[in-house]
Amino acid sequence: MKNKRILVYGMGKTGLSVVDAMNDDNTLYIYDDDPSHLSLVSEDIPVYEGQEVDFVVKSPSIPMDSGLLPELLEKDIPIISDIELAYHISECENFIAISGTNGKTTVTDLLYHLLIDGGKVAYVGGNIGIGILPIAKRAAKDDCLVIECSSFQLETVVDFKPKFAILTNITEDHLDHHKSIEAYRESKKNVYKNQDDDDFLILNIDDPYLALIGEGLERALVVSTTPIQQDGAFKDQDKLYLAYNGEVIYLMDRDDMLLVGEHNVRNALEASLCAYLLGVEIASIRKTLTTYRGKRHRMEFVISRDGIDVYNDSKGTNPGSTEVALSSFSRPVRLIAGGYDKGSDFSELFKKHKDGIKGLYVYGQTEALMEKEASEAGIEDIEAFTTLEEATSRAMDDAVAGDVILFSPACASWDQFKNYEERGDRFKAIVTQKWS
Repeated sequence: MKNKRILVYGMGKTGLSVVDAMNDDNTLYIYDDDPSHLSLVSEDIPVYEGQEVDFVVKSPSIPMDSGLLPELLEKDIPIISDIELAYHISECENFIAISGTNGKTTVTDLLYHLLIDGGKVAYVGGNIGIGILPIAKRAAKDDCLVIECSSFQLETVVDFKPKFAILTNITEDHLDHHKSIEAYRESKKNVYKNQDDDDFLILNIDDPYLALIGEGLERALVVSTTPIQQDGAFKDQDKLYLAYNGEVIYLMDRDDMLLVGEHNVRNALEASLCAYLLGVEIASIRKTLTTYRGKRHRMEFVISRDGIDVYNDSKGTNPGSTEVALSSFSRPVRLIAGGYDKGSDFSELFKKHKDGIKGLYVYGQTEALMEKEASEAGIEDIEAFTTLEEATSRAMDDAVAGDVILFSPACASWDQFKNYEERGDRFKAIVTQKWS
């Protein structure tokens, strides 16, 4: 892509990567709702003041009704995300787009490892924390480009057409940005809206909403923890199978996989099916699954002391994710939760797990709301704190042999931390310092 007039809207990590990737062969203009952020970019790039542009590349987290964006939309100027731009500038023909409310980071990371272990040339990026544009320019035609796609990135899809699309689930999240569950769902569905019969769509049909989508899409490959009637992947009596072109292929026994939790069975099936379709041998897939321990901050084991196990699930940024984490344990759980208020409802989470939550330690912007909804759900042992340090320290003091201490916030991190990685690292530091 050359000789385009591009407005880069937002000077965060995404905006800066667009400037780096596109500045040599195009005319760029920059804009940020906070003018102080413009100093991050060379003074040689002019600030947007109404100049004619061919399209806008928007940083994903900026709402479409923010700042100048409504005015630009009225002028019929296309507004796209970095994944759309990556699709247009890359020679790669194996775009693999993974989205969903929960599980997408694990599927993305696991699939990348399956491909690398299977001898493929693969790159990983997107919402997983690594900018997509540099690797999109580097990837060759037959390489594999594994992209974790957020709803923010997908809401502006125009031509983006991945060869493989995986949807892990769709539950309520980011309503502060999308305004409604319907708008959030539509953004997620954009991951496959341009696909045709030569492309692959993998759906987790244990999710009721995706099951409905799967019923209307004959070409969809389905994944479930129960036997299925069409091509896809499934579990049957603690054995994992792939099913494709009428052939059922034994993959492995569930107990030979290191990842804990039934949700990770689905994650492994989704990633394994995609790797198989890309030509990775079953033996290689099986070997990777027997050694893969998971992504940092996603059900990450931290320490065990005096019969107490501690897990870091800082990536659990919504109630649905925390619900899945809680479902992974049959032992009593002391849950540490709270953070930035995205407009989520926690009542169903607490109602479903009131018998399994031995103690609830809430903190941050949502501590009052969580305390109220947990109490109404019947949870009795609730304590509220200002900081993560205070909540974690009390949970550790209260825990006894047989307990699990689980940090799964059910909220974003932005009230007290830069991102969920910083938050998770802080949690682990608190634990290790106290029990060192």
